Amino acid sequence: MRICLVVNTFPSVSETYIYNKAVSLALKGHKIHIVCHKKNVSKDNFLKYDLESSKIKVHVLSLSKTIRSVISSFFESPAVFFQSLSLDKKAFRKNYVQNYYVQFFGKIKYDIIHFEFSGLAASFLPVMDELKGKKVVSCRGTSEKVKLQINNQRKELLSGLFRKVDLIHCVSEDMKKTVAPFCSDLSKIFINTSAIDISFFSTNKIKADVTAVKILSIGPLNFQKNYLTGILALKILADSGYHFHWTIVGEGQQLEELQFHVFNLSLERHVDFLTKRNKEEIKTLLEESDIFLVTSVFEGIPNALLEAMSMRLPVVSTHCGGIDEVIDHGIDGFIAELYDHKTIADYLVQLINNFELRNTIGEAARKKIENNFAIDNQTKIFEDRYRSLLRSSN
Repeated sequence: MRICLVVNTFPSVSETYIYNKAVSLALKGHKIHIVCHKKNVSKDNFLKYDLESSKIKVHVLSLSKTIRSVISSFFESPAVFFQSLSLDKKAFRKNYVQNYYVQFFGKIKYDIIHFEFSGLAASFLPVMDELKGKKVVSCRGTSEKVKLQINNQRKELLSGLFRKVDLIHCVSEDMKKTVAPFCSDLSKIFINTSAIDISFFSTNKIKADVTAVKILSIGPLNFQKNYLTGILALKILADSGYHFHWTIVGEGQQLEELQFHVFNLSLERHVDFLTKRNKEEIKTLLEESDIFLVTSVFEGIPNALLEAMSMRLPVVSTHCGGIDEVIDHGIDGFIAELYDHKTIADYLVQLINNFELRNTIGEAARKKIENNFAIDNQTKIFEDRYRSLLRSSN
């Protein structure tokens, strides 16, 4: 098959699941086209596969350059320029963008076009009918869990988008329930959970029974990750005399706010903030940690959670999104209700006090990921769905 994946940036350190999907499909023999607004020129984090191979081709939308002025637009694409002519500057810009998209995608040979984020797909809504091939959109998190709640226009856009695409991919049952009210044909929706490279996120390192437990969290410093709840939970541990260290890996606008709370609660000896890390560095941090903590208020199914479980880390998480579709409470992790920092603290104490429990939960977590969240399983589901779409058009 010839498959076109549409993203904002490729490859992206925070979206390695897109890279893994593209590589996995390419290794199955499919021709993969990546369309993005920005290409990441650094290859340090993505050494598994040659992105300039015969099986993967990256195409960059250059609208940020071409619409800068009428003159540059003309020299970039004269045909599109003349098709878009209008005395109204805004009308010209709108026409030019739409005509540019149609011409750009028209030059790529593909059978399936998959928009990896619904918010991104909505920006192509005016030209969706003119794009060739069968159309698929993914629903993964923020666009559906937040923007649908606060933006009525987004609800209309999503409903319109769902009418025009052929398939709607959801990363969890919870996500399906979220978007179903905006879909008039529920048969379009299919679930294919997040997945990871379990051969990479694997370790044989034997954990030691340490006196100071290392707790790890990974994700942007924003309201979604709700790190303040974690800070309050760890304040309970610190006041009770437990020895621990919490490392938070991520960047974002809340850094100063979170640092303030850490210092105000006298937790500066217990909490560190690290900037983004690449895949190899994340694996090392997971290998050196004892517990993985998720405090989010919403999620799809976070890859960082799957990676931690694959590395045999016991997880304490809030009940958000598709978390309970991954964790069986008390068997391969612990789940507390949203904002319940006291229960989070209780589960952390159980794990801190019981080295054998940490190992037992961690081993069960690894088995869960092996059985249900390996990238090969995800790839097969995508392949089957894509093939079914193509058969339906013949």
